[in-house]
Amino acid sequence: MRVDSPTSLIRAAALAHYEELVHSLGGDSAALLADCGLSPSDLCDLDYQLPYLSVAQAIEGAPRALAAPDFGLRLCALQSVETLGLMSLAIQTAPTVRECMLQVDKYIHLHNPALTFRNFMAAEGGMECLEVVHRIRPLAEMPQITEICVFYMCRLIDVLSDGALRPAAIHLRHAPVGSSAQYLRHLGQLPRFQAAFDGIAVDAFAWRRPMPRHNRLLQQLIERFLLGQAAGANLSMADQVRAALGSLMRVGTTDLHSVARVLRQHPRTLQRHLAAEGVAFEALRDGLRQTWARELLSGSTLSIGEIANLLGFADQSVLTRACQRWFGATPRQLRRGLPF
Repeated sequence: MRVDSPTSLIRAAALAHYEELVHSLGGDSAALLADCGLSPSDLCDLDYQLPYLSVAQAIEGAPRALAAPDFGLRLCALQSVETLGLMSLAIQTAPTVRECMLQVDKYIHLHNPALTFRNFMAAEGGMECLEVVHRIRPLAEMPQITEICVFYMCRLIDVLSDGALRPAAIHLRHAPVGSSAQYLRHLGQLPRFQAAFDGIAVDAFAWRRPMPRHNRLLQQLIERFLLGQAAGANLSMADQVRAALGSLMRVGTTDLHSVARVLRQHPRTLQRHLAAEGVAFEALRDGLRQTWARELLSGSTLSIGEIANLLGFADQSVLTRACQRWFGATPRQLRRGLPF
């Protein structure tokens, strides 16, 4: 399907468990998806890029077809936080819940480039607010998508604080689309409807407290995403390193110590395991850098300096030398698609 620009694409993870939910409500998910120009096969890979308009139509149209006004909240409840993918990696090192949520804002484009967040202090009450901002609105009205975004905020705060922190208030610009009982069941409180913004209000001091040092749930989410399967599966060490590096690299982290920490190994132990398999960490990293450099230079709007930073290079000149070694061409030549 043709789309207008890369910014109109979002990860298929936005529709994780969509088919399951539609079927549980007595609907035909294939028919609903077809009405939006999608097919069930489009949802098989969570990292597959789908047109935002089609995803929005699928989510906003389902409640009407299924007589389920809380469809968005139900969908969000089924989706585990790990469907956010790279964001769960980006936020793990933040010292406080507040900093974690600001990291989400920094990396939200990896999941949905149409969204951003804005934080500000409330006029009174000592509350800090986090607002969902739709940079792109494929539909004039998107209450279901808005409620999903706000519900995710609530769930992230709950996970990051090990259940110790909840929003003091939930704000939604639109009027209620479901019953009070439905909102209470999903959110634990009634939102303030027809508010000035979409988002949450949190005690400004409470979410600045240090994060729990051992957040087992968050660690498990990160491990499952990095390794692509349940912890303990029989992967070679080289494959585990490739999986971890392939994800960490996308948030600008490529060093041995970070990979070792994710895999719960001492760096020297990790290197010994790799040596026993006949590979070196530096060679694995170089191969992944080469693959992703080609993808970013040919298919992204990031500057060459930004790409160098993401790949873990000290500066743009190091990336240039690497590209000449890998491809016999400079980054600018690769970006222009010149023959080499």
